[in-house]
Amino acid sequence: MREDAPRHPWLLGLALGLITAAVVVLLATSSESGTGSEDVGERGPVEATAPIETPAPATGDGRDAPVRNCEATQSNPGGTNNYIPDAPALESLGSGFVITGLVRSAAGCRPLEGVRIQVWLATQTGGERDNRASVRTGSDGRYRIETARTIPQFGEPNIHVAYDDGRYREVFIRRVVDLDDDRAVVNLTLARDG
Repeated sequence: MREDAPRHPWLLGLALGLITAAVVVLLATSSESGTGSEDVGERGPVEATAPIETPAPATGDGRDAPVRNCEATQSNPGGTNNYIPDAPALESLGSGFVITGLVRSAAGCRPLEGVRIQVWLATQTGGERDNRASVRTGSDGRYRIETARTIPQFGEPNIHVAYDDGRYREVFIRRVVDLDDDRAVVNLTLARDG
């Protein structure tokens, strides 16, 4: 037997087999984006917004109906990437792609009017630090901003949507889209601390 030959070649094969199996399991169970982000992109013509379902205020017999609550949106990893506070209020960041959504209160599931939402994304016109804006929700709790189309950043096109004005708990979201999507829908449900 040669001096430099491994004494137990089967042990090396076993170790390589276990490493390969672990990599396969990690790839099979991880999210596509690697950050827990969901794909929120959509294609096709922008549809009319659906009516907002709100709990009935009373039961009809003088008693209040039980108040329904909604689960609060949680920040996700990567949500604060390239975040800069106080994005300027703008009506548009270009054209070709729309970011829209509904903002509700976790307590009672009611739409929130006048809430400042921040968005930022990388496009052909600039990076995430350059393409950022604040928009306010309307009386129906919806916000909307048109932007230039997204480009891949860190391997995939993505958008960021955030709330950080202090009335409710901060939320920082990073969501992925496809290059041929026309819009992204990012809804937020905001909860108060405590």
